[in-house]
Amino acid sequence: MQAIAFINEKSELLTNNVNQFLMHKTSYKELSNLVWDVLQDWQSLDVVDEKVSNEKEQIFWFLIFELHYWGEEKLASDIKLRKNLYNCALYLEREQDLPKNCIGLRPNRLVSEEHSTSMEQDIVTSR
Repeated sequence: MQAIAFINEKSELLTNNVNQFLMHKTSYKELSNLVWDVLQDWQSLDVVDEKVSNEKEQIFWFLIFELHYWGEEKLASDIKLRKNLYNCALYLEREQDLPKNCIGLRPNRLVSEEHSTSMEQDIVTSR
């Protein structure tokens, strides 16, 4: 399956960069750029199914969300958050010891106007 191969490939890249960031060996900007690259690559796959395929994918998307949501200062200084990021990265590497309360969802795919329903168009244009 296309989505599983994507998650497996990007998980290695993501965990390496998260670990480097947590050890203060890479910048927030590099990590943020990686997150945007992953999201852009995901969109290019045009995966329609919004259901995650397994626990690894749930952790992957949770980690992507956390990195995207929190700002540089919070990611650099919040010990509880940093520990959670580390546990998620560790799970992606080893697929053991599933972190608690780390449930991610696939990002919504972009909706083009020509293929969207009227409700989707209303949602997109109301933002």
